[in-house]
Amino acid sequence: MAHGDLDHAILIASRAYQGRTDRQGEPYVAHAIRVMLDVEGDEARAVAILHDAIEWGSLSASGLLGEHFPPPVVEAVDAMTRREDEPLEAWMARILACDLALEVKLADLRDNAQQWRLDAMPDAATREEVLRKYRRSAELLGTTLEAICGRAVE
Repeated sequence: MAHGDLDHAILIASRAYQGRTDRQGEPYVAHAIRVMLDVEGDEARAVAILHDAIEWGSLSASGLLGEHFPPPVVEAVDAMTRREDEPLEAWMARILACDLALEVKLADLRDNAQQWRLDAMPDAATREEVLRKYRRSAELLGTTLEAICGRAVE
């Protein structure tokens, strides 16, 4: 992948996330940037910056295809995009089948489970619900949230 492709991915992602915020009220693009900085290589970084651009941003799958990213990048972003009403088990199985998506998903879970992000959840019930989802996702990916984060997660 050419380095310009990563620059292009960053530009496309910043447009897709424009005006969107995460559960903590922070600009959504900040999460994508942190995930991008947690992986190695331009392809993984492109997937990381774009990983939520379809599900949580304004980009469509056909729009991503139209941007002419290399097939492994498009396939990994697609693998990471949860379908409407899709069971967590099916989504994690698709990620597990794609090495590039798996690498980025682990970084995504690590960022989502940062203590400051958990502490900033709007209420305890939301925090417990997302932690259950993160723990189950990690389990379906063959690991634990604690192993991904390198620390106890509460």
